[in-house]
Amino acid sequence: MKHIAVMLLLLGAAAGMGYAQTNDTIAVDSLYIPESVRQLEEMVITAERPLYSVDGEKQLYNVGDDPSVQTGTASDALQNAPGVEVDAEGNITLRGAQSVEVWIDDRPSHLSGESLRQYIKTLPAGAIERIEVITNPSARYGGGGPVVNLVMRRKVKHNEFLSLGASGNLRPQVSPWVSYVYGGKKFSFNVYAEYDYSHTWTDQSGSNMMLTPEGDTSSIRSYTSRQDYYRHGSYFWLSGHYDIDTQRTVSFWGGAYPSLTSGEGVTNMRWSELIYSPGDYSYRSTFSSPDMNWGAFGGLDYTHRINDDGEKLWLQLGGSAGAYHSTNTQTRIYNVLTNRSFTLHELYNRSGGTDLNGECGYTLPIGQLWELEVGAAGDYGMPSQCLSTTDSLIGGVEVRDRLRSYESREGSWSYSAYATLMRRFGNLTVKLGLRAGHGHIEGLWNGYTTATVDRTYIEPLPSVHLTYRTKNMHNFSLSWTRRVSAPDAGDLTPFVTYGTESYSVGNPDLKLTVSHNLEGRWDKYFDGFGNVGAELFWRAEQDAISSLGDVTYSEVFGREVSFTMPHNIGDADLAGGTLNVTYRPTAFFNLRLSASAYNYHYRLQFRPDEWTEDAAWSGRVRLNAWAKLWNVLQVFGTVNYTTRQIAPMNIHKPEFRTDLGVSADLLDRKLSLYLNVKDVFGSVGEQWQTTNPYYQGGGQRTYGSRYISLGLTLRFGKMELEQQARTGNSNN
Repeated sequence: MKHIAVMLLLLGAAAGMGYAQTNDTIAVDSLYIPESVRQLEEMVITAERPLYSVDGEKQLYNVGDDPSVQTGTASDALQNAPGVEVDAEGNITLRGAQSVEVWIDDRPSHLSGESLRQYIKTLPAGAIERIEVITNPSARYGGGGPVVNLVMRRKVKHNEFLSLGASGNLRPQVSPWVSYVYGGKKFSFNVYAEYDYSHTWTDQSGSNMMLTPEGDTSSIRSYTSRQDYYRHGSYFWLSGHYDIDTQRTVSFWGGAYPSLTSGEGVTNMRWSELIYSPGDYSYRSTFSSPDMNWGAFGGLDYTHRINDDGEKLWLQLGGSAGAYHSTNTQTRIYNVLTNRSFTLHELYNRSGGTDLNGECGYTLPIGQLWELEVGAAGDYGMPSQCLSTTDSLIGGVEVRDRLRSYESREGSWSYSAYATLMRRFGNLTVKLGLRAGHGHIEGLWNGYTTATVDRTYIEPLPSVHLTYRTKNMHNFSLSWTRRVSAPDAGDLTPFVTYGTESYSVGNPDLKLTVSHNLEGRWDKYFDGFGNVGAELFWRAEQDAISSLGDVTYSEVFGREVSFTMPHNIGDADLAGGTLNVTYRPTAFFNLRLSASAYNYHYRLQFRPDEWTEDAAWSGRVRLNAWAKLWNVLQVFGTVNYTTRQIAPMNIHKPEFRTDLGVSADLLDRKLSLYLNVKDVFGSVGEQWQTTNPYYQGGGQRTYGSRYISLGLTLRFGKMELEQQARTGNSNN
C-alpha cells in the first residue's frame, strides 16, 4: 500500500512537470517530492510519453503507446506518421513525394516495389515500437533524401507463409508475383519473384522558333509525335537475417532484374527555313528499338549491439553490376529534300557498371544526455565501357557513320567520414554533425575526336538540428544542412554527341552544386482531433546544374540547330511555407490538408556576357483522406493542385490530379484485394513554355495517366504476428 500511495502522489506531481524523451527513457526536468516520500527506500517515477514528439532530426510517432492502432498493420501505423501516406496499392509517399527510403531498425531495408508493399501490409502495427520521420537528414545519412525508419519492438518466434499475387491495370499492365517468408527465433529469410508486362505511350506536340545571335528568325518548326513502349521484365529478390546471439546479427540481401523493352514511334515535322535554303519542308520519321537490360545487386550487414543502452557497431558491404544493349532503326522521309532521306541503324552497348561500396559506424550513448556517432563510407565505380556505332543506308549499302560512332569509358570513386554529437538539455535537443567527402571522376571518349575528363573534389557537409518541446507538447524544430552534388563524367566532357537534327555536349567548366537547406517547424497534437503544424523553409543552391536548350550555327549541319548543354545556375533559391492539418478522430481515419506557398528565383549565365533572371510565386494544395472500416475495408482519396511554376528558362502550366482507391483484407487476411483509379478526370498532362530569347516555343505531353489498376493477394501458412494483430495486444 505504501508503494501505491507513492505512485499516486508522484503521478499527480508529474502532471505539470517538464520532461525530455530519449529513445527509451524520460529525463525529468524538475519535480517536487515531499520529505516523507524522499525517506522511502524505493521509489518509482512514471509519466505518460507523448504520442508525437521530436528528437534531433527526427519526428517520432510512438506506435507502441497508441493502443488504438495495435490491431492494425504497419500500413495503418504509417498512415498516422507525420507527413506519411500509403495508397491502395501500398505505395509510400512523404509529403506527396515518392523518393523516400524505408529503413528498419536504423538500417536501410533494401526493399522496393511489391516486396516493400507486401512487407508493410503483413507486418502488424503491434510489432513496431515507433516510426521516425526524417525530412532533412543530418551528416549521419550522407545528405541523402527523406527517410522513414521503423523501429521494431517484437521479434517473430515462428512465421512461415507463401503469398501469391497479381496486379495490373488497363494501360495494359500485368504483374504476377510470388513470395515465400520464413521467420524463426534465430533465422529468417524472404524469397520474392515477379514478372511484369507493360505498355506505356506518350503523345507530344509543340513548336519552336530559332533566332540568330542578331535576333533574326532562322526557322519556325512544329511537330507531333507518338511513342509506344512494350516492356517484359522480371525481378528476383532474396534476403535473410540471422541472430548469432542476443547482441550480434547478420543480414544479407541480393537481387536481379533482367528486362526486354521494345519501342516504336512516329514523328511528323513541318518547318520553314528563312535564312539557310529558304522554303517550307516536312518529313515523317519512324523508329523501332528493342532494348535488353540486366542488373544485379547484393550486400551483407553486420550489427553488434554492445549493450542495452544503445551502444552498437555496424558494418555494411554491397555491390551492383549491370549491362545495357540497344538496337535502334530510324527512317526519315522528306517531302522536298528527298536526297536527305535516310535510314540509320544504331547499336549501343554499355557493359561494366560494377559498383562496390562499404560503410561502417559506431554509436555511443554517454549517459542519458549525450550521444556520439562516428562512421566512414566508400564507393568505387569500376570503369564502364560504352560502344555506340551508327550505320547509314546509302544506295542500299550500310556505311559507317564516323561522326556519330564512338566509344567511351567512365568511372568514379568517393569516400567520406562523419561524426555527429547530440546533447539533451531538458526538453531541448541539439545535434551537430559533420561529414567530409573526397571524390574523383574520370572519363575518356574516342570517336571523330578524343576527349578526357579528370576531376577531384573535397567538400565538407555540416548539419545542425535543434528541437524543443514545451510542457503542453508544442514541438519546435530548426535544422540546417549543407549538401554537395557532383556532375558525372558525361556532364563534364567536351565531346559532342550528334543526333540527326541536333547535338548535345558537356561543360568542362561545371562546378560542384552546393545547397543549403534551412527548415523551421512547429507541430502540436490535440487529443481527439489530430495534428496541426506549420513550416518555413529556405533552400538555396549555388552553381546548381541544369541542362538547357539553346541554338547555334553548326558547320556540320550548315544552319542554325538546337543543342543541349549543362550549365551552372549562378543563384537559385526557394523560400516559402507550408501549413499541415491532420484530422484524426480515430486511429483508422485521417483527413489531411497540406497547403504550400513558395517563391522560386534564379539567375543564370547561359551565354558569355548574357544573363537571364526570373522569379515567381507558386503554390501547392494536397488533400488526402483515408479510412479503415470494419477492420477489413480501406478507402483512399487524394486531390492535388499545383499552380504555375517556373524553372530555368521554362514555365510549367498548372496541374490538377485526383486519385481514388479501395482495398479489402478478407478471410483473416488470407485474401487481399485492391482497386485504384489514377487521375480520375484525366486532367494530368505536361504543358510548358520555353523562355530562352533565342529558342522560343512550347509544347504539351500526355502519357495515359488515367487508368484503373487491380490487385489480388493470396496468403497461405502460419502467420504468428498476423494472429497477434487480429486479436490485439493484450498488454494494451
